[in-house]
Amino acid sequence: MGVMTVSTSVRPEDLAVVAGARGHSLDLDQSKQNGGRENTLKPMEVVLAALGGCITMVALARAPKEGLDIRDLRLEMEGEYSAADGFRTIRMSARLRSSSPEDRLMEFFHAVESVCPVSNSLKAGMELEVVREQ
Repeated sequence: MGVMTVSTSVRPEDLAVVAGARGHSLDLDQSKQNGGRENTLKPMEVVLAALGGCITMVALARAPKEGLDIRDLRLEMEGEYSAADGFRTIRMSARLRSSSPEDRLMEFFHAVESVCPVSNSLKAGMELEVVREQ
């Protein structure tokens, strides 16, 4: 099991949050109703993007090994959530070109989703430790 680290900080000029890891950064903001400017992705949109990105990467890596033809893959991720409970349902629509049989593609995407680390993290019971540093 590895350890992954991401840091976040507040950008003073607009109170957006900047997340950083390995020299890369991502800006996040709240909705206007919560005081944000909505000029960046919201955190829950980033969760959906991470899920779609992970499934896409796993699919593209596995398809050739399984003899599947997948071209122009685009995923649409839609989640029903509440601030109190998080996502209740996430729907993924796959748009792609392929000469592979439809039943094999559906079976393939279910298998890909089941091994995607982001998907497994969302479905698993996870412990969150909060520590205050001085």
